[in-house]
Amino acid sequence: MTSCTSCGAPREYDRARLIFTCRHCGTEEPVPVNLQAFDLLEASGLDCPSCKRALLNALAGSQPVQVCLGCYGALVPMGSFISVVAVVRFFEGQSLDVLPARRQEPGDRLLVCPSCSQVMTSHLYGGPGNVVMDTCEHCHLNWLDPGELRRIALAPESRPSAARS
Repeated sequence: MTSCTSCGAPREYDRARLIFTCRHCGTEEPVPVNLQAFDLLEASGLDCPSCKRALLNALAGSQPVQVCLGCYGALVPMGSFISVVAVVRFFEGQSLDVLPARRQEPGDRLLVCPSCSQVMTSHLYGGPGNVVMDTCEHCHLNWLDPGELRRIALAPESRPSAARS
């Protein structure tokens, strides 16, 4: 699945402990926080639209997504977007009180859909989190840069008031 940063050998994902363990040297590395809500599976055959590394198939609950172990972005089918956000929200716990300003404006860059190779549309996400999403209308996919899925899930206005503490 991925290579050990110490020796380069394959490493395995231990979902219960949220670590990668090297098969060769035994090095253990924590799974980055942006990926902890996912069950990581096999390579998807698609490349990351941002950093061009291979995307991995993953599950957020029972919802399929693809994630990048290079930049930690996520490719989420439009039809399961709300369910994926709910899984991340459940896994992450309490929402944040304040979010920092977003780092990107629509049109700052152009990404190409990893599935159909058409240019994705860059736009402000209309829900909580104040993020810029990249969307392929043809393939019905949303690309979220590193941390944006967490940002949406943890946004103060993304939870019902009864769920906030």
